[in-house]
Amino acid sequence: MIDLYLRAGNAGGFATACPWLRGEDPATGERFWIVAGEGFAFDPIGDLVLVDATFDDEGNELTPAVIDDRFHANMRCTVEVAALVPSHFMVWPAAPRRVWA
Repeated sequence: MIDLYLRAGNAGGFATACPWLRGEDPATGERFWIVAGEGFAFDPIGDLVLVDATFDDEGNELTPAVIDDRFHANMRCTVEVAALVPSHFMVWPAAPRRVWA
């Protein structure tokens, strides 16, 4: 198994490129991420907090959080599954903010 760190401009763009990671409830039409399957586990993260907000003693925000609002996800998968993910979504962060346990 290998770990992939993934980033896209938005979730829709990623879902279009990797439709095998999306499901739809036939009763409600609600779409969802498929988080596990043959040869993979998928962790859709979404936005990332780059810098936490700060607050005073009363809970008032002093500085807002810095957010990267692009779509982020992690995948632990086989080499065969990794080959299904377009390489332009793959990133190699020096210090990933979220990793597999």
